[in-house]
Amino acid sequence: MKNTFGKTAFAIGFLTVLSIIAVGFSMTIEEYSLLAEEHDGLFPAEQQVDMGACVKGSETEVRYFEIDGDAADAIPILTYHRIISKNDIEEHHYIDGKINSMIVYTQEFAKQMAYLHENGYKTLTMKELYAYLNEEIEIPDKSVVLTFDDGYKDNYEEAYPILKKYGFKATNFVVTGAITNKRYAFSPGLSQYFSMKEMEKACDVFDYQSHTYSYHKRDDKKPLNEWGDHPAYLVSKSQDEIYTDIKTSVHNLNGENLGFAYPYGEYTPDTIRVLKQLGFKMAFTVVDEAATRDHHLYELPRYQIYHDVNFETFKGYVQE
Repeated sequence: MKNTFGKTAFAIGFLTVLSIIAVGFSMTIEEYSLLAEEHDGLFPAEQQVDMGACVKGSETEVRYFEIDGDAADAIPILTYHRIISKNDIEEHHYIDGKINSMIVYTQEFAKQMAYLHENGYKTLTMKELYAYLNEEIEIPDKSVVLTFDDGYKDNYEEAYPILKKYGFKATNFVVTGAITNKRYAFSPGLSQYFSMKEMEKACDVFDYQSHTYSYHKRDDKKPLNEWGDHPAYLVSKSQDEIYTDIKTSVHNLNGENLGFAYPYGEYTPDTIRVLKQLGFKMAFTVVDEAATRDHHLYELPRYQIYHDVNFETFKGYVQE
């Protein structure tokens, strides 16, 4: 995948931030109003996820790839949210008469993953992505990073078996406050999230990084912005409040702080300062571009795989 992007200047400022917000999306963590009945509240701030014998993403081994042909000079990072079978779609999966844009049918996801497998793509771990961006390793031209945002239970039920079938690796950016202590039956009609046991069982495919503790929300006490949304908490809250929330998520994940995904893609220079204080190495936006070594590590782009992304568009992303 040849780099078609010029050198990206590092200029963290409000013009950059506003441009990021402009291409952001309006999906929320549903403000916890539609959480499945198993939730009695947020995952305890003081608790850590018991991952058993799992190896944290930041502690996994980095593979050194044999390059047959050209090495990659750009890498597509793909973002998914909910993976639901067509057979399980119900009326409340629709918004204003259209299916929720965050839902990708299981059947479409399986087709996409089969394409990657059949065409020899390597799926990089978060640590391998970091090593590549820091010029510590080279990667094959056919490389891709798979990410999932929010930590929905259907990622385990629907996506995980497909990923495991092909030996793929992926990163799940989890809203840790939504994790459950007890494992409940899967109900596709509900907004359910990972249980600790599911996280442990799926760690041969997923590594887990932060998507905040409970700050995947919009601040309805603040005026609407020019795109008709209330600002994200990571924009509206104080630096101290943001620090406390994200630090809690890192604690929940046993100190994992390799990568962070900005809810809605919204952030400010203060947000980046908080991430640096907490030791994060990378952060991810919602800008639709392939990532290169010219991108700033706290403003990495990702292709958003929405419901309306057709197969040809998907192939265009990974062939970039």
